[in-house]
Amino acid sequence: MKVVYLLPGGLFNSGGMERVITVKANYLVEKAGIEVAIVTTEQMGRPVFYPLSDKVRLHHLNIGIHENFGKESYLQKCVSRYRKIKEYRQKLTTLLEQIRPDITISTLGLDIEFINDLKDGSVKIGELHFPGNFRELMARKLSNDWLSNFIAQRRTIALRKQCARLAQLVVLTHEEKSSWKNQHNISVIPNPLPFFPEQTSPCTSKQAIAVGRLVYEKGFDQLIEVWEKFAANYPDWKLSIYGDGDQKDLLRQRIKDRGLEKQVKIYPPVVDIYAKYMDSSLLVFPSRYLDALPMVLIEALSCGLPLVAFDAPCGPKDVIVNEENGFLVPAGDVNALSEKIQTLLASEALRQTMGKAARASSERYRLEPVMDQWLNLFKQVNG
Repeated sequence: MKVVYLLPGGLFNSGGMERVITVKANYLVEKAGIEVAIVTTEQMGRPVFYPLSDKVRLHHLNIGIHENFGKESYLQKCVSRYRKIKEYRQKLTTLLEQIRPDITISTLGLDIEFINDLKDGSVKIGELHFPGNFRELMARKLSNDWLSNFIAQRRTIALRKQCARLAQLVVLTHEEKSSWKNQHNISVIPNPLPFFPEQTSPCTSKQAIAVGRLVYEKGFDQLIEVWEKFAANYPDWKLSIYGDGDQKDLLRQRIKDRGLEKQVKIYPPVVDIYAKYMDSSLLVFPSRYLDALPMVLIEALSCGLPLVAFDAPCGPKDVIVNEENGFLVPAGDVNALSEKIQTLLASEALRQTMGKAARASSERYRLEPVMDQWLNLFKQVNG
């Protein structure tokens, strides 16, 4: 069997989707004997971030879809987008006709606009790593003018129509599935853990951790605001944020302005994030939106860390059992987030109890059972 993954952007990113695709591709070629290729649009000669098996074939189309982002007028963006999609379709059509895959998996980048019309003979599956209405969420949060909201709504409708034509659409949580109402072709398969350590964190260090892209939707600005509320009461506690993104300088300035340089530090992404979890006693997840099933949550679970997160769409609710393996607080309620973080800082016994529950709840995300679900789906759609 031949499987092709279509990945918007590239494997140079340290994001959760890139990590998931890498983990699954490695498993399929090494354990299941399946031929796997990954097609990217924006690699542009940059190195692959996560370890990837030599058996996985890479095809970098180097379309440069976002190369002039922020430099064009709205009309120029529309013209550029049309041209880039046309180029992408032509290159991908040629490539798929050469590979002749049995299954092509779209991660719902620009290819979803035309993937169902390609005649390469492969079965088309969609894999959704963000809420289905993410464009509307972004429009409301970033501009909230009528035109942006109207365009976002139309694009959401177009996305749903294309997804209905797929052989199967895989979402990561039952909460996300419910938002697609009665669509017939929805399956729920969670992200798999890239590791399942033998040992877990003792939850004794005075160290909290947060991981993710340093962008608005991830909410790290909110986390800095929260930490300031109790920093003076817990001077020995440290917060380490691992990530990169366009808000890095802004966040560092906020840390400096609030006099938190000794307690809150930002570090670049690391491949071996497992070691950082093991040195920590809790994970905080302040995301506003755009997380379907965050890898950092299930990774932290497997390391025995209690979690504190906003109840943002759509991942945390599927992962966190409130007051059992962590705390789930109303989205955007920084006072509630502050309160629950302090509850954990004040009690080592509670951290350890919740950490044990966290480890137990991570079992369902282990690699083998998750990949068995994917293999069964491949058999189902491929006859």
